[in-house]
Amino acid sequence: MFIDVSQFESYTVTPITNGLSDHDAQLLKISTEYTLVPIHKFKTVKKINKYTISDFIAKLSCESWDTTFNSEDVNTMFNSFLNIYLRVFYSSFPLKKVISRNNKDNKTWITIGIKTSRRHKRELYLTCRNSNNLE
Repeated sequence: MFIDVSQFESYTVTPITNGLSDHDAQLLKISTEYTLVPIHKFKTVKKINKYTISDFIAKLSCESWDTTFNSEDVNTMFNSFLNIYLRVFYSSFPLKKVISRNNKDNKTWITIGIKTSRRHKRELYLTCRNSNNLE
């Protein structure tokens, strides 16, 4: 691991004997100023619902595609299509700000197998750490 030490005002590097190999681990401590992290963060999402989808379809159906199909060059045709499509897309699906909560309990993607592996890994780590401290 490489770090740019010019970016930090205060840091220390300490060797740690881990007993697992002939190489020592390095502990890097970086001193930083603590700032309060807001509980609620905002994120920007597209407003997509049945009304905006209907608006999108209606605008595309009313669009004149002459500039797209009257060209001989494939790149010009594609760029014309993309410009029309994106203009309609951005006008039909506006951006909106929503609150993104830091909910630690909302981790439905973590399966039972992942939880079991995580618990087993933690037990192995603690066993290894405790056995190294006894030497």
